[in-house]
Amino acid sequence: MKLETAAILAQKGPSDLSLSTNKISNFLTILGYQVKAVSSVEANHRAIAQELKVLTRSCDIVVVLSQGDAQSVSEALGWMTSQELVTINELTGYGVSPLWPAGTKLLKNQAACPVVHLRRIFVLNSSFMEQQLGSPLKNHLKQYSEAPIYAKTFQITLNGSQKRIEELRGIVDIQFGKSTNGQDEVTLSSPKFENVVDGEVELKKRVAGHILGSSWVNSKADLVYSSEDSNVRQSINIIENCLKTFGPENIFLSFNGGKDCTVLLHLLQTVLKKLFPNVRRKLFCLYVRSTNTFQEQDDFIERCRIFYNLEVHSSTMSIKEALRSVLAKKPHFQVCFMGSRRTDPYCSDLNFMQMTDPDWPQIMRCSPFLDWHYSDIWDYLLYYKVPYCKLYDSGYTSLGSSTNTIRNPTLVCSNCSENAYLPAYKMLNEKEERSGRNVSKI
Repeated sequence: MKLETAAILAQKGPSDLSLSTNKISNFLTILGYQVKAVSSVEANHRAIAQELKVLTRSCDIVVVLSQGDAQSVSEALGWMTSQELVTINELTGYGVSPLWPAGTKLLKNQAACPVVHLRRIFVLNSSFMEQQLGSPLKNHLKQYSEAPIYAKTFQITLNGSQKRIEELRGIVDIQFGKSTNGQDEVTLSSPKFENVVDGEVELKKRVAGHILGSSWVNSKADLVYSSEDSNVRQSINIIENCLKTFGPENIFLSFNGGKDCTVLLHLLQTVLKKLFPNVRRKLFCLYVRSTNTFQEQDDFIERCRIFYNLEVHSSTMSIKEALRSVLAKKPHFQVCFMGSRRTDPYCSDLNFMQMTDPDWPQIMRCSPFLDWHYSDIWDYLLYYKVPYCKLYDSGYTSLGSSTNTIRNPTLVCSNCSENAYLPAYKMLNEKEERSGRNVSKI
């Protein structure tokens, strides 16, 4: 999705920051953001946290302008997120090395101290603000504000079918071309993921016998691979090493349409295309579904199956028995990719590569996201424009079954219409992620 709104919060101090906040406001406006609020607050971590809670609920990004020692800002972020506070060795220019939440990231600028950011809250130092408003921050915020474009290319034998394909322009944009070997190609694109999938379904109805192959257009692949985010870099290395060791034909993905495995699907597919560009096999996905799934969840998985060219095996058995069944039919499988994080139940002591327990069907589990935070998942989805299940836009933060999962109570929008909830990416305290799970609706 496209992030559109912004707020500015200035920390009160010895200097008048009104000129600086005006510059930041102009900077954000040029990048396409609507600046909805500009406020100031005393250098007290509770006051800063309370103001940030208000601003982050009403705006997509917040720029904080600190004066001198940023300890009150770092403490506010730690108090809001409930993340462990740690020292960031590369961070200079913010006073006496304050501790920051473990999920804090840096946008490095050679000419100034880095920009600190967490959960789309960006902290600038008033002494270095001019330099900090340079390329790293500008490019980062611009990427968030860009509208997504989803696209898929089909190798096709036209044979006079162009007019029938042109009829799809009410659903998607259409571009005709040729591949490097002279094969006719058709690319369907739209800012809406659902429209591209619907366009593909209609295309197959019209010219099914003429389609020779297809692949989704990963316009963010280079951006992913050039990422300086330590978690993304680490996960890419883990996935690459796993694929090189076991081979792309011997792996599969545990996929239920949730946010974590949706990120893993995108990153795994990105790495697969990078390492094995000529491999055309469909990625096998095991979907262990409950008897009372959300229809939106099933619909999203089906759209992913079509768009990403997946082979999805759905099972209502227990996870253990479903895994046993898959390995009986596909005994060559050696690795199951999983989107587990250490904050998930029973995952705190897992290794990135670890065999299943002795009483389980034996397979290597690859969990590249163990060190990721809730905020990292949403940073990836929003920054790289990855389509996700729309339940998350209506207040769900963790998906179980439809009978025991409700929208997260912490995301109730008090200033909105009745029964309105904020989207999942607005949640600040990751300890509240599962607050809507295991709740009886009876």
